[in-house]
Amino acid sequence: MATAYRSDHRPATEPFEESAGTIRGFAYAGTLATELAAGTITAAEALDLLDGMLAIREVEEMIVRLRSGGYDPLPGYDYRGPTHVSIGQEASPVGACSVLRIDDNITSSHRGHGDAIAKGFAAIRRMSRDELLARVRGAADGTPEELLEAALEEHVYRVVAELFGKEEGYGAGRGGGMHIGDFSTGNLGANAIVGGSVPIATGAAMAQRYERTDRVVCCFAGDGAYANGVVLESLNWAAQAQWTNHLAGDHPYGLPIIYFIQNNHYGMTHRTDEEVMGVRHLARRGAGFADDDMHAETIDGMDVLAVRDAVRRATALCRAGRGPFLVEASTYRYYGHSLSDPRNEYRTKEEEAAWRAIDAIERLKRQIVEAGVADEAGLAAIEAKARERTARAAVRAAAATDPDPADALKFLYTDTAADVVPGRHGTVVPLAPLPVSKRGPDGAITYRDALREALAEEMLRDRRVIFYGEDVADYGGAFKLTKGLLESFGRDRVFNTPISEAAICGTAVGAAIVGLRPVVELMYMDFALMASDQIANQAAKWHYMSGGQVEVPLVIRASVGAGKGYGGQHSQSLESLFTHLPGIWVVYPSNAADAKGLLKSAIRTNNPVLFVESQGLYPATGIVPAGEHLVPIGVANVVRKGSDVTIVCWGPAVPDALAAADRLAAEDGVAAEVVDLRSLVPLDLETVLASVRRTGRCVVASQAVLAGSFVNEVVARIQHDAFDDLDAPIARIGALSGISPQAESLERAFLPSADDIRAAAKGLL
Repeated sequence: MATAYRSDHRPATEPFEESAGTIRGFAYAGTLATELAAGTITAAEALDLLDGMLAIREVEEMIVRLRSGGYDPLPGYDYRGPTHVSIGQEASPVGACSVLRIDDNITSSHRGHGDAIAKGFAAIRRMSRDELLARVRGAADGTPEELLEAALEEHVYRVVAELFGKEEGYGAGRGGGMHIGDFSTGNLGANAIVGGSVPIATGAAMAQRYERTDRVVCCFAGDGAYANGVVLESLNWAAQAQWTNHLAGDHPYGLPIIYFIQNNHYGMTHRTDEEVMGVRHLARRGAGFADDDMHAETIDGMDVLAVRDAVRRATALCRAGRGPFLVEASTYRYYGHSLSDPRNEYRTKEEEAAWRAIDAIERLKRQIVEAGVADEAGLAAIEAKARERTARAAVRAAAATDPDPADALKFLYTDTAADVVPGRHGTVVPLAPLPVSKRGPDGAITYRDALREALAEEMLRDRRVIFYGEDVADYGGAFKLTKGLLESFGRDRVFNTPISEAAICGTAVGAAIVGLRPVVELMYMDFALMASDQIANQAAKWHYMSGGQVEVPLVIRASVGAGKGYGGQHSQSLESLFTHLPGIWVVYPSNAADAKGLLKSAIRTNNPVLFVESQGLYPATGIVPAGEHLVPIGVANVVRKGSDVTIVCWGPAVPDALAAADRLAAEDGVAAEVVDLRSLVPLDLETVLASVRRTGRCVVASQAVLAGSFVNEVVARIQHDAFDDLDAPIARIGALSGISPQAESLERAFLPSADDIRAAAKGLL
């Protein structure tokens, strides 16, 4: 065992030896007969396990046959969805989900149809009559058995409808099979990005810990994912000492998450073990992150009872605060990565035959007969029921509604916000007085203090708002912006993180999906590139891909440091990059009042928001109303009236534009109108067009590199919609199309200035 940490944090240099612990593997020795005798399973539950595995296999074999044109119930049907089947792996999701509650969560991988069916079946079998009736319209007159079977078939139908891209699918055809989720049964969705759902699951578990529930998250991901950076970041995140040591306050409680590795031994076409991994068993990964090895074990993933046993033990301990857990299930998929992969280039027939000889379904069938739970005729009836259920669901799904092309962008954004804080979430008693902003005689405070004031007020208003990032707690962040928040709200709501930008953003997605409203900080916007998948493919897309089932209310604060001599990796203005990624709002305030008002609005909207802050503006002061002050997102502000030329800008380009306008008026007799966009997505184009139509001339300016800049998008939109009103070409201002230099003389040449904006405006006249 590891030695205890020194509480005084002084150097400890005494020699020691530390064991990495013991990883157990394939320790389960039970059978259905022994489980029945022990009372850990009933005969009915055993048959439910078989039915669940058969349901998965029938749906996936239907996909295989559709691809080959051999599915008799749908002759000639053109199936164009994903073909990443998990045939052979059925025991893993069915065994695991059989011991999860309805309100427990799962996440899944691109091979997630089976996981979706398993979680749905397990949840539906636990539902009350009223809950079942809510899922199956028109079934009120049936017996309980008929109602249950109708609900199971409805679940299969909605899964298949999503595979077929139909409006009646769980994601309304927007997500498809690789992103399928049924949030009503706790399934937070499958993920086409290998490992992409692991930080989401971790964030969901973090939210359950924060809310002090006893819910558990089971994170299904394949063996290939466990070489992925964000997955390893997530394991480290879940195992952090601060969840359970004295820093956690009065409620030490580990994250209630089970990392369930569906190890089918092939990443895509290559062997995971014996080729691209340096450990014999992936359960060994746990030793690298926690002194208790994350309770890691390897189990027989071809034995549904072994899976059930392991996950039952893990859930019980997670509910008692003993998580996280790492379970590696050794299993096998009988087909290639997809149906376009014949698998004969890297597998042998003998290998496949050996795995098929221990097929999970056939194994359970034998034990059911041996234990006297059912005879061969009874098994045949269960198989026929599963086959006919899938056929009916498939035929019905094929005839379901194709989404209306006019609704192609439906669910891209939500129009809802947390205007009212529900119940107990609105009762917040701070642990200490809120930080006080130093106001000038005119009520002016700094841009930095305005942001802190907004965050503090929103945390006081709504306890679902939590805040975390690198060095933001005791130290107050690299720019001291959040100093004092820890004392006011405690470590449950304000805490430091590892240097793991992808996990910071990914856990925020998971926490937001299950009900929190996280605000996270990226010290520099450059670091957003480390987290780009979790921002662009996860935060931005889940409302759309789920067909509006969930919203993702989170704010990612990112500072921009151009003009401070920090060079190429700490100075980039990357807002333009994220405007190209639909599904996320991009906000960039230019002054203290807007900084406060926009951040408060960003925290309240149910859309994900990338909130960009200029380090150069942090010390700038402005008059900011004390108390409630909201600025609507998507509304530009005409900060200076003029009649000769319009200057459209955002962020630190706004004070430059105002300085340019002053000189234009004083020295050139030119009345420039300055429009501060404030938010790039959504874009208030109408205010811009109205100004350009009045002045007939336009300069668009920002501090971003001009090549590929959002400047060009604004120019194009003006050109398209107000061409006849223009008296001159539109001028563009931005940084040079190069890398931000460190040398002061070079940086001055690199960045645009007020003089550049003035010269461009004069040139149009």
